[in-house]
Amino acid sequence: MVDDSIDFDNLHSLIKAGWPKDMVEEHFKDSNKKSALGSAIFIDNISKSFNNTQVLDKISLAINPGEIFGIIGLSGTGKTTLMNLMVGFIEPDAGDVVVRTPSGNNVSVFRFPEIIKAIFGFSTQYPSFYSKLTIKENLAYFGELFGLSPGQIYDRSTELLSLVKLSRFENALAGNLSGGMQKRLDIACALIHKPSILLLDEPTADLDPLLRRQMWKIIRDINKKGTTVIVASHFIDEIEHYCSRIAVLNNKTISFNGSSDDIRRKYTTNFEVQLKTSSGKYKYLLDYLAKHSLVARNKMLEGKLILYTSTPKRLLSDLFKIVAKHRDSIESLDLAKPSLKEAFEELVK
Repeated sequence: MVDDSIDFDNLHSLIKAGWPKDMVEEHFKDSNKKSALGSAIFIDNISKSFNNTQVLDKISLAINPGEIFGIIGLSGTGKTTLMNLMVGFIEPDAGDVVVRTPSGNNVSVFRFPEIIKAIFGFSTQYPSFYSKLTIKENLAYFGELFGLSPGQIYDRSTELLSLVKLSRFENALAGNLSGGMQKRLDIACALIHKPSILLLDEPTADLDPLLRRQMWKIIRDINKKGTTVIVASHFIDEIEHYCSRIAVLNNKTISFNGSSDDIRRKYTTNFEVQLKTSSGKYKYLLDYLAKHSLVARNKMLEGKLILYTSTPKRLLSDLFKIVAKHRDSIESLDLAKPSLKEAFEELVK
């Protein structure tokens, strides 16, 4: 049963601001009815076009409180557009985005932007801070935008600088920071007002593997404090590892929504086998495998034969036999479960 209760503090604040009482009451009740029960964000049949080109078509999605939710898709599929719609930066052609407030009511992003402004933090793909201000000055500026007092800004800045590992650099100019440090500062600025929902657009883009791992540790630490985190990224392996659920954006809509295991089970059953032999010659193996239809496809990578199969036990047994028969030997053999990347590639086909 959906909770139709109304937060009268929010209701009265809207009426005091000049909103008609009947309109406000109707909105709160309508939003509660159409919002998915318990969702932090409910995206309801959103569509968006630019210059007569459809980008998103009737997208619906419910994101749970406290989860790390991933959005993946090919370049140009509308990931950034979807995020901009979530926070109300742009308006849809149709549909709505309903956000659950800390007091438990559901509010339309587009009808009541002032109410939901405090709920969201958004770190875009490109930095939003001011390069000629120091780290500390940037945090103070964004804190003032959200109405924080000097004492609140000081306490919150101290907490955030520790969280994003920038405490020792608070007086450094933002423009002089490394790429990884700028990403962390941007996230800190997005968190200054303690939002309940944090959106991150490509948070690890242009970072080396070590810095990407460090960034994800920070994201997980933020999430552990109760913040719902939504991440759009093209690093599928990272989304698979860190996100509880994933939405695949493809062909203007959500092609799939679920856990990485759900996506793998639906779109691929192929395990990956990596084989390296002493001879490094694989023609006899490939001839045998093709004849017995044991692999879906194969490729060569750095001197290894990569095989994809839905029958890994039989394949491994036959590999040992055929390699021994040709007086060759196995130097390395690795078996991995179906990857999200492979499932994604199958899905977008």
